[in-house]
Amino acid sequence: MITLKYEKKAPAVYISHIDLLRNMARIIRRTGFAPEFSKGFNPHMLLFFSAPLAVGVASVCEYVTVDINGVQPPKLMDAFNQSAPSGIVATKCFYTEKAVNLQGRAVSSDYLFPAKKGACTAEIANFFENKPQYTIEYTQKGQVVTKEVSSLILRVTATDEGLLVRLATGNDNLRADRFLAALKKDFNLETEVTDIIKLQQFVMTDKGIIEADKALSEGLL
Repeated sequence: MITLKYEKKAPAVYISHIDLLRNMARIIRRTGFAPEFSKGFNPHMLLFFSAPLAVGVASVCEYVTVDINGVQPPKLMDAFNQSAPSGIVATKCFYTEKAVNLQGRAVSSDYLFPAKKGACTAEIANFFENKPQYTIEYTQKGQVVTKEVSSLILRVTATDEGLLVRLATGNDNLRADRFLAALKKDFNLETEVTDIIKLQQFVMTDKGIIEADKALSEGLL
């Protein structure tokens, strides 16, 4: 198994997760290497992804694991980059003995919400410092959903670049685009979804919560 860490930036940020699955299979085919497929009536390429990314959000820490033999990870990464469309670039590669369940192990992710220095970022960070109750609204499948999300907002820090935000990932999660929409409404934060950058992911291992790169490089997944 080989896990590739890749960036997803413009124009690829406008590709939905479903379309990304299809595109990733095409990229792997173009590398010329032979990945493994599932068995049965309708075989499909064995690819394992990290948690879906909201449309419009950029990331420097997405992961895909491919079941492929007879190729060194750096060679697959080079071939991947030659085959990938604009906006998708592999930056690291890891060998793993088995398929890593990054989506199931992920517990949190860090995001940068860029904003001008002092543009209400300190006010927002101070507001969340004491873990207040916080409710957001969003539309899902045509229905308006109201959700209390204070337990899912793990950290909000004001920096020179904007807001550094750590949000829960997993079964009970808070999407960065939904959190941003609430901040725009409640604090007039002048940041757009397409400004957000996902910086790193953290996963649960037998040694506790660890940054995904470290967990992969040390064989903890």
